Amino acid sequence: MDGKRKFALSGYSLPLTPEGRSSVIDAPPWHYGGEVIHINFRAAEKKVNRLLPPPLEMGPEPGAGAVWFTDWVSVSEGRPDLAFLNPERSNYRECIVMLSCQLKGKPGYFVPYIWVDNDFTLIRGFIQGFPKKLGRIYTTKLHELNPKVGGKRIGAKVKGICDVNAERILEGSMFFTRKSKAEELPAIKFYLMRHFPSVEDPNKPAVHELTAGTVTNVKIADVWAGKGEIAFFPSPFEEVADLGPVEVQGAFYFSIGMTITGGEVLYKYT
Repeated sequence: MDGKRKFALSGYSLPLTPEGRSSVIDAPPWHYGGEVIHINFRAAEKKVNRLLPPPLEMGPEPGAGAVWFTDWVSVSEGRPDLAFLNPERSNYRECIVMLSCQLKGKPGYFVPYIWVDNDFTLIRGFIQGFPKKLGRIYTTKLHELNPKVGGKRIGAKVKGICDVNAERILEGSMFFTRKSKAEELPAIKFYLMRHFPSVEDPNKPAVHELTAGTVTNVKIADVWAGKGEIAFFPSPFEEVADLGPVEVQGAFYFSIGMTITGGEVLYKYT
């Protein structure tokens, strides 16, 4: 093989190819729109604390956390027509478990567990620092014209279910009680951990760092508040149930839009 041969493969992520079209995901910016079931909870402080990597510390409300069940549509700046050209490459659902924390006095959420149902968001999560795993996520779909389901209103109810390899892992429910405003929602800032093992030494990661995404154009609309329920299910393979039992402290349903332009490294472990 000619060592001087020019490297001709391109793309943002693997696989790199001559034309660069086959990458699992495109380069940022990434644009998102979603419908979110947000359920607040409080767990035992020691159970939350053992999941927070230093230098993260317990948040202003120790033990607080939330579960999201989200139905997303996402496209890149480079392929804005993706939702039309191939909807399956732009639509996905996810289940997120997030824990209140802070870094140098700045509050946010750390994500120890998250499941998604599509490969492009799985790989994008690894690049950002979300510890994504594949699962099946199901959410209630409200509809104004269905006479037995109905739309968003007082008395409406929605549920999210996360199923992983034929195991039910997590359920969350919300019961609408009143119209709300975006100001009532907790501010969402994610602290993330990028971790890639070394191919030469499994005991020394090639990348191990605390990061935060750079988020712009955040818009929130059509917010509802209500009562919530969460159920964790034990598993020999998943550890999220170790957070329980939790005390549920209300729930929200809302629409959100945003753009992620990249991120920043906040702390390097290596």
